[in-house]
Amino acid sequence: MIRTRHDELRSYQVGPVRAELRALTVSDDREGMLEGTPHLHRRFRLMSIEKAMARTPHLYVHDLDHIRADAEKRVEEWLPREAVHARLTSWWMPEDVAEHGHTELSVMWFQTAAHDPFAHLATIVRPLDWTSLAQFVPFEE
Repeated sequence: MIRTRHDELRSYQVGPVRAELRALTVSDDREGMLEGTPHLHRRFRLMSIEKAMARTPHLYVHDLDHIRADAEKRVEEWLPREAVHARLTSWWMPEDVAEHGHTELSVMWFQTAAHDPFAHLATIVRPLDWTSLAQFVPFEE
């Protein structure tokens, strides 16, 4: 996991909102696989993504429709090997919230080791609508 000190947070423009990167993890998406096919791997990844999205409603999975379409077409090409998860927060608040807190969005994507995950994150989040995807998180007292 890559973490930064609070005074060294990376900022990203997410639609009209400025957000700070709080955590970024890069993992080997095929770790632990002993055998299988690209199609089977996509189906298992889709199942785990669907479960993660059910647990975390503020999770955005980049290219999810493309991954689903490839699984339906039984594409026999491996997904890029690295699974990347990022967590961003912002002080932007929905208008109807009176509590103190912040908003948070998690982003997931697959990439090759040659790609810079920080630059790829900037490209992914720039067109997103933070106000419809992010979740309000109240401060704990």
